[in-house]
Amino acid sequence: MWSLQLRQHRPASACRSTVQHVAKSLTFSRPRFCVRQHSATKQAQAPTEREASSYGALWDAFSNKVQGEWEGVTVTFNAEGSAQPLPDRFVSGAYREWGVELYDWQSQSSCLVTQGPSNGPSLRNIFKRLMPTVGCEADAIAYVEEAEDVWKADGGSLVKPVTPAGGYVAAPAKLAGKTKVEVCLAAPASQTRLRATLTLMQHWESKQWQVTFVDLSRETYDGPFNGGVELSGCAGGGKPFAKESVTLPEQLIGGWTAMDVYRYRTSSEETGGLELQAGTEQGSTVSVASIEGSTTILLPLGAWVSCAAAESEVKIVVGALRGESERGIAVCSFVEGCLAEVVLATEVKQS
Repeated sequence: MWSLQLRQHRPASACRSTVQHVAKSLTFSRPRFCVRQHSATKQAQAPTEREASSYGALWDAFSNKVQGEWEGVTVTFNAEGSAQPLPDRFVSGAYREWGVELYDWQSQSSCLVTQGPSNGPSLRNIFKRLMPTVGCEADAIAYVEEAEDVWKADGGSLVKPVTPAGGYVAAPAKLAGKTKVEVCLAAPASQTRLRATLTLMQHWESKQWQVTFVDLSRETYDGPFNGGVELSGCAGGGKPFAKESVTLPEQLIGGWTAMDVYRYRTSSEETGGLELQAGTEQGSTVSVASIEGSTTILLPLGAWVSCAAAESEVKIVVGALRGESERGIAVCSFVEGCLAEVVLATEVKQS
């Protein structure tokens, strides 16, 4: 649930950039926000795969990478891959008067690793979408906020599907109603990541599960966790991407070799939680993800989402290209409506 809040900020003179009146120059590629200046603190580097051989070490590596303040840009796409405009209630009337339609939210994620008394370690994300204002002259900044445990619907599994680079999958233990699946793809030795929150619903007629919306965020590490008490500055967030070119199908086909595979499967015990499979798979000649036979949503930033539903199985793939020959992959499989397996991997294209 979104909550609307206001926060006072510095006078306009403290802003590091100003915006000319749109009547003189219709060059607004994105809304501006004026709150603070910042300088990113270097993030802890993830250990190698060998150093993260046990789940405890793996979780520690993940914690060091994921915790902190992340500033970014967020766009909502529908099932056809079309960017959705910001709701009118969050947009200043001045933009509508000038004929400027906004698609990109400036956003901020405040991630804190937590330790629950009964459900083991977890991750709390305070996610803010900053409402667009005209220039740096506003007296206050408004934002909508969602604050929740990322794994609140996983049935209490003590093992969370993560990677030492800070990637993760948060999927419900069971598919029911309007379902959310969150995927974070983080490259090793990088201070940027892509987060995709998928909304899944059953088709009214076929009853097959399908992805109806994707909230895609490109985020950059901004410093240690502070609870989001300081909001991103005028130039924060990053470059808007709603109208950038989408991933092409030919970029995804061909032979891919799976590397650094982290595979989690549901335990056969009564608890039904996830278990990290012993060892990681290296150099597999078979890709862990394929778009064949799937309904695929092609997105900007080299990203894509596919969903294949057949009989009792639903398979969801979220991927992002890192250049032309490498990609990050997350696969989520449900059988009989229950989470069965999660795979996170890096794949390289075969020459």
